[in-house]
Amino acid sequence: MKKNVFGFIGLFAGIGAFVLLIAALFMPTAAISGSTFALYGGVNVTMALIAAALGVTAIVFGIISRKDRDKKGPRKAGVIVGVFAMIISLMGAGLFSLTGTIVDYANGKSNSVIAQLDAEQRKPVDDLITQVRAQFPAK
Repeated sequence: MKKNVFGFIGLFAGIGAFVLLIAALFMPTAAISGSTFALYGGVNVTMALIAAALGVTAIVFGIISRKDRDKKGPRKAGVIVGVFAMIISLMGAGLFSLTGTIVDYANGKSNSVIAQLDAEQRKPVDDLITQVRAQFPAK
């Protein structure tokens, strides 16, 4: 019996999406200046978006593989894993971009959304950044 190659491609693309998302989650890349503390930044957002693209790839190959019912291999798994990978990756990309905005503001990038708020609205973020720099001083 022949193997369902498209099903395996879909399944492995979905698994690859989860591996990339886990790597992005456990690897904060944007350091706050004046401290050793790092949050998620642009690299993490890029990794999450690539994981979402792999999730879409898994869905597409999973759907293509469903037409070959006579071949042995995964048919539904690529679609299921791809859907979950895409949803979680897009949520992760949103979270990573929010923390990246905080890091951009803390590092003095004036084009940050937080920098455009008035002083009263920025006060909680400024207090948080001051606490981070006090608790995690640069070496």
